[in-house]
Amino acid sequence: MTVRRTDPPSAELMALLDDWLPARRWYPVKGVAVRHVPWLSFALDVPASTATPGPPDDAWPGTRVELHLLRLDGDGVDLVVQVPLVLEPVTPSARATPGGTTPIGTLAPGGADDAGWVVHDGAAHPACWAALLAVAEWEDHGTAPDGTDAGGGRPDTDLAGGRALSVEQSNSSVLLPRVAGGSMLKVLRAIAIGPNPDVTIPRALAAQGWAGVPRPLAWLEVRWDAADDPGAVDPGADPRPGEATAGGGAPPSGMDLGPEAPRSAHLAILSEFVEGARDGFDLACSYAGQDASFADLAADLGRVLADLHSALRRAFGVGSPVDARWLVADLRRRADEAIASSSALGRRADDVAAFWDRTSARLANVTRVPDALPRLQTVHGDLHLGQVLHARRFGWKVLDFEGEPLRPVAERTRPDLALRDVAGIVRSFDYAAAVGRARDAAWAVQARTAFLDAYDRADTAGVDRATSEALVRALTLDKALYEVVYESRNRPDWEPIPLAAVDRLLAGNA
Repeated sequence: MTVRRTDPPSAELMALLDDWLPARRWYPVKGVAVRHVPWLSFALDVPASTATPGPPDDAWPGTRVELHLLRLDGDGVDLVVQVPLVLEPVTPSARATPGGTTPIGTLAPGGADDAGWVVHDGAAHPACWAALLAVAEWEDHGTAPDGTDAGGGRPDTDLAGGRALSVEQSNSSVLLPRVAGGSMLKVLRAIAIGPNPDVTIPRALAAQGWAGVPRPLAWLEVRWDAADDPGAVDPGADPRPGEATAGGGAPPSGMDLGPEAPRSAHLAILSEFVEGARDGFDLACSYAGQDASFADLAADLGRVLADLHSALRRAFGVGSPVDARWLVADLRRRADEAIASSSALGRRADDVAAFWDRTSARLANVTRVPDALPRLQTVHGDLHLGQVLHARRFGWKVLDFEGEPLRPVAERTRPDLALRDVAGIVRSFDYAAAVGRARDAAWAVQARTAFLDAYDRADTAGVDRATSEALVRALTLDKALYEVVYESRNRPDWEPIPLAAVDRLLAGNA
């Protein structure tokens, strides 16, 4: 089976999508007027022999599966989203999507032999899951460590028990417990051009035998010709803090492609399911709500993160040491933008400026020592407790290496400071304490201290502790300033969470 180009959505179908899309959780822009412009459309065949949850194998005669890539075009916005659809012929047996989700709508008959169509969100429909798996490229995992067949190649795609997860963020996820021994299908929504790091990075880590990432099993990648390129956009715009996810606009998609640029994009990724695992943020909130110490788990996470950064250095190499003067100047610029966007931060402008003065002086003392500053490397890029899983059997697993999905792939995969990932986890502890309603203010302090101490002991980058601590404080303040702007625009009741961290850091407390 293959992916075939097909006609773009009809005007009638686009009218349904125009009404349906803005209310989706994964829809990447809020409060901004945009047009939905069809760009590329693909058709997939539904495998006739696919086992399905409930209906028999021939439950979808005449059903069509289509993947539509739509451009979101508006003031300061040029993005691409994927809208997978299942179109079922209108018959007396036409039904809601398995799992109880409501169809998007119906299309009127198009001719004498056409009774019309029921339109479903493909990410919630087994016919689409089956079609995606049938055309996916499967990883060949060769031989297992014990010498047995590791199940390389295309396994049976038994969809029994499959269900779309109701908790969605920037993508849609489907649990498939009987595919490849248990797997998770991620249907990507915000589409970026080029190889997706959520495929390339886990594959590289798994190839090294690093067990802290769910193994990638399969993926769907589509390609197009230069004649299909969308209009050029400015790929270099840098939005103010919070704008990418706060609804005040979104950065451009970076699709101004040169003649030799790869014209491809990943649309779906299948990874192994971590049985018995729990979302790291939910787990931390639960501990906080019970005033149970999270220190041991935080320390374990610190060791896993240090090991991840070491594995990334082995897989992708390292760049030059960070330019301390450039780094502080860039952090000052970002802080100035945040201060201009927040009255609460405006009242702290002098203290923020003094913080950067102190940071600059500290780093100036080590710039004359060879290799005293960390080297730039491949990092996770968007790490927080919601991006890790914990299971008693496996420990911590790190997820979602795609970075901020609204940014161009080249920008998301650019070498960065590994300590930026550290700062992301540090900030998560404050949020877990607040959301979990920890009664003891020391809960977050203990978790943070245990995490940082364990990371520092396990880190093999060779940076001295004083320099590492100064950089973590700087990057944590940068993250907290961003969060203040975001919360003030989206969740004003949560603004005190990052603001307390800003005050703590400005006062010289970790």
